[in-house]
Amino acid sequence: MDSVLLIKFLLLGLIHLVFIHGNRGCFEKEKAALLEFKAFVESDGYDADQLFPSWVNDPEHECCCKWERVGCDSTTGHVIKLSLSNARQFDVTSYSLDDPQNSWHLNLSLFQPFKELRSLNLSFNAISRIQNKGTLVV
Repeated sequence: MDSVLLIKFLLLGLIHLVFIHGNRGCFEKEKAALLEFKAFVESDGYDADQLFPSWVNDPEHECCCKWERVGCDSTTGHVIKLSLSNARQFDVTSYSLDDPQNSWHLNLSLFQPFKELRSLNLSFNAISRIQNKGTLVV
């Protein structure tokens, strides 16, 4: 009887720890999507390493929830907020709508892996056209 009671207390303690500390990790699918977005920005000719210096695939920066511009739910560990404002870092004061070089063609399917995303800031990016390769459910 004592061993059953001990097991119950240990199990209760484990459940308590999980709820108090939550999931501190990063989902691999979401991390891969963030790295894919960084590569997308870089493929457009911008210095993505300067824009997203902590967004690297190495053990030192393993948890994408600690990356700048990323916010995660403290319980589930899912990405819930992306602050990608001025991700291209162009000069908005000299921006011209007539110059096609200023426009950005954004592929929305890059955000599909973020199933719990609640806030997405894409301001000051001069998005002129949105491509959708697949279905994006918001």
